[in-house]
Amino acid sequence: MQITELKHGMPCWFELATTDPDTSSAFYQNLFGWHRFDLDLGSDGTYSFFSNENGCIGAMSSPSPEHESVRGSSTWGVYFAVDNCDDSTAKAVELGATIIVPPRNVNEHCRMSVISDPTGAICSLWQCESIGGGPYVMFENYAINWVELATRDSARARVMYSELLGWDYFQSSASVPGGGPYHELAVGQTRCGGIMPMQAEWFDPLTPDWWIFIRVPDVDDCVAKAKELGGSNPVPAYAVPEVGKMAMLADPTGAKFYVVQLNPELLDSPRFE
Repeated sequence: MQITELKHGMPCWFELATTDPDTSSAFYQNLFGWHRFDLDLGSDGTYSFFSNENGCIGAMSSPSPEHESVRGSSTWGVYFAVDNCDDSTAKAVELGATIIVPPRNVNEHCRMSVISDPTGAICSLWQCESIGGGPYVMFENYAINWVELATRDSARARVMYSELLGWDYFQSSASVPGGGPYHELAVGQTRCGGIMPMQAEWFDPLTPDWWIFIRVPDVDDCVAKAKELGGSNPVPAYAVPEVGKMAMLADPTGAKFYVVQLNPELLDSPRFE
């Protein structure tokens, strides 16, 4: 599904920081059928875009010094659209966040910052007059279908993001690993993410973070193919009856993400309105 409008609070970009761009690219291209386009940034290196026939999926670059200092290994990052980057970054600090990268221009039309929320999860804020380079895609096979905050203080996180990004929350009836309430987040009428309490045992070695969920038609086939391509499966496939089946994967450089196979009745549910 093409996303053509940036709404305050919506997930608007997904970026892989990887220690081995060529290895990562080969993995995702073979696993999901993505295309790669490289943009030469001169002394700043190469910025690569992933896309399918409908638009951009996300992007890839080498880790920045700021990334290496706070996250170390290869990771996926999530950007959220804001009306004013400077104002939103200042407000985030008032709400208990820490600035990792202060607001800066990306080009003449866009501005961004990176913050760590009060629970320790890192995300980026993005201000842009329009979606440059055409639409990006979500909510279809082999594209991001969901973003999720895994945190050990769900209540504090909900307050911060509600104040900062204007989210509404809906407590889900779905059973979650480890128990505890799961809250879906909504931008307007669109439910596009959730907040997961880190109570399952596989969260023990992990720090709070934002995760991406890539939709696939068959989780088991995807997990098997990922392993053939040099990836790993830190969390085996498990079922959430009200949602579908999902698993955590890691690419050959260690960047972790989820794949999700939705129940048939959810495939045509409305998203952006």
